[in-house]
Amino acid sequence: MLRRNIVGIVVLALVCTVTLGAQIKEMPRTPIKPINAPKAVDINSAAESEIIAVGIAGPVAKKIIDGRPYRSKRDLVTRQLLTPEQYDKFKDSLIARRAKNSKK
Repeated sequence: MLRRNIVGIVVLALVCTVTLGAQIKEMPRTPIKPINAPKAVDINSAAESEIIAVGIAGPVAKKIIDGRPYRSKRDLVTRQLLTPEQYDKFKDSLIARRAKNSKK
């Protein structure tokens, strides 16, 4: 009798598990966007204050503005405005868009 009750409980548990497992739906996955992701600063059009906000020192920011336009953000290293180490630190926060009317 005890054996029969145990078998019945096990069968009932298996049936409940299978039934409940079939009813559970997976939640739809939506991509997670950073709430306040900083925008990349365009070195060809940004104000001095925007360049400074990235972490670049004021005098260097002024030299960056004076040296415009840039073909790529890597020009900051080739023109010796930033060291390679500084460039590696700031490269993800900088972009160099070309002017729309530029014919280079």
